Amino acid sequence: MVKLSVSQAARKLGVSRTQIQAQINCGKLQTHEGYVTTDSIRLAYPKISLHSEQDIHIQKIQQIKADAIKAGAVDTAKQKNEQILISSITSLKSKLYKEELRNEHYEMVFKELGYRLNMLEKYCHAQDKEPLHKLQYWINQQTH
Repeated sequence: MVKLSVSQAARKLGVSRTQIQAQINCGKLQTHEGYVTTDSIRLAYPKISLHSEQDIHIQKIQQIKADAIKAGAVDTAKQKNEQILISSITSLKSKLYKEELRNEHYEMVFKELGYRLNMLEKYCHAQDKEPLHKLQYWINQQTH
């Protein structure tokens, strides 16, 4: 996940920092650790390219679509299906982003749990070490 400062995002989008901040405040742009994510920018500004390979492919597809519409090759049903597909992809990207954040959180929790169990092992009684080792082993199996 690529993160940009508010200033960087404003420059890439060609808008002011104030506009970006307003987008963040109203929930149109999401932030992560104080930075605006490029995924969030793409969702909020689908027509603006951030010059990634994915954006170049999307731009080519949009150009092909525009050429086909000019030639009359795309009918209304196809356009509706494409809009539904784009909407579904946008929704899935948003869900994926949220799941990635949740996954990062759980990884941090398991890491901290492992650290705390190691600290506990240093101070626990000898008879408690075996169950503690079993718990540590189980946690390691779950995270690998």
